[in-house]
Amino acid sequence: MDDSSRAFLTGILTVAALLILPAYFALASEAPKQVVKEESNSAESKERSLKPTAAETDKKTPNTSNNNNRMPEEQATQGRRATEAQGPSMDMNQQLIGGDSFVQRTKNPEFLKTRNEIVEKIKARRAEEFSKKVPVDIKVTMPDGNVLEKCKDGTPFQAWKTSPYDVAVAISQGLADSSVVARVTYEKYVDDYDPVQDGSAGADIMELEEGQEEEEESSSDKSMLWDMTRPLVGPVEKLEFLKFANDPEAKTVFWHSSSHIMGEALERLFGNKLTVGPPLANGFFYDSYMGKDNLREDDYKAVEQEVGKIAKQKQKFERVVITKDEALELFADNPFKVQILTTKVPDGSRTTIYRCGDLIDLCRGPHISHTGKVKAFAATQISATNWLGDTDNDSLQRIYGISFPDKKQLKVWKENMEKVRYCSFECFQVTFHGARTKTYESHSRKHMTETNPSR
Repeated sequence: MDDSSRAFLTGILTVAALLILPAYFALASEAPKQVVKEESNSAESKERSLKPTAAETDKKTPNTSNNNNRMPEEQATQGRRATEAQGPSMDMNQQLIGGDSFVQRTKNPEFLKTRNEIVEKIKARRAEEFSKKVPVDIKVTMPDGNVLEKCKDGTPFQAWKTSPYDVAVAISQGLADSSVVARVTYEKYVDDYDPVQDGSAGADIMELEEGQEEEEESSSDKSMLWDMTRPLVGPVEKLEFLKFANDPEAKTVFWHSSSHIMGEALERLFGNKLTVGPPLANGFFYDSYMGKDNLREDDYKAVEQEVGKIAKQKQKFERVVITKDEALELFADNPFKVQILTTKVPDGSRTTIYRCGDLIDLCRGPHISHTGKVKAFAATQISATNWLGDTDNDSLQRIYGISFPDKKQLKVWKENMEKVRYCSFECFQVTFHGARTKTYESHSRKHMTETNPSR
């Protein structure tokens, strides 16, 4: 290898190494893709990828051109939900489904009110079912082996009544307030709990997964993430409280909830038709349909301000179990949600939605207890994409965000982003200028040697 080739290769390797710098600042390095898992009542090949099969997409490249960019491209990365579902793709007979579901930007559109009215009726039906549940005393074992049985006020822990938050309060209010989500390992379920009726059976129909091999569930690991405010449904073999500062799954839940908050802002401000909004390794995004319109740079401030208002309202995240028919009625105005439901949810089965404020979305959860947990938020990037990652499908608008439970953490994050930008630019300039200089010198020496062998 001559000097010029070696210099050029050195430059390439140096810049490639710099692109990994974001990982040093806890930022991910894989580009986002989209796949959704099906919710089902059995394990018999009912998981289907929401994304087209490889054969269908070989000739198609998603539209990922940026409209505006406030964030390095390497920061738009996919997170924990990173395994591709198995099986055939969704029914793609109808390529363009958005139509006139979005015509123009509309603040506080009428469908928000209609949707909430439907949810209230559904909640009344579930409340009637819930009233028939029989609370029974339960014990909760902590990771250190300590067994707890009573709330702070001395009342016994009971299935259908006691939540992880109640258990945390029995230990300390600080623990309860700082915990994002619980990880629960049940000893068993109470007799009148049925995961199918609770909408918890099968795979997550809204889970976006990319890039990594699908993780097989270990029979020895029966733990599951559980909303802090969701009642427990049996004696607990081990209860763990996860915090944002030191647990990746807590971050995933926090950013997933933040995505819902950002989705609520988009619906309130513009009337967007939301599609999917997963958490990433460092942040989150939401894809939405805006017809011929698109998100613009001057929308950043409006979205950030609206998210701030929502956070201050401390809206509770409510989990509601719904039937497929109820879901189809609820999302009748959103053709993308309808396609997910008709394709991924078996007839006669149940799934779940979460509501915070005006936002109601298909979701497995879990979530933070209320929107006030999000103390700092920034919209970071806008780009164009397509429904199911197929350029024959509707064009969607994707907006990325980042959030934290502390304003200081957002400040540090922004400072790190500036360092990444500065280092990447400076090192790129220096490296390639140096490579070009060495190449010139190498060719000059070769030329002089050929024309004057004595040199």
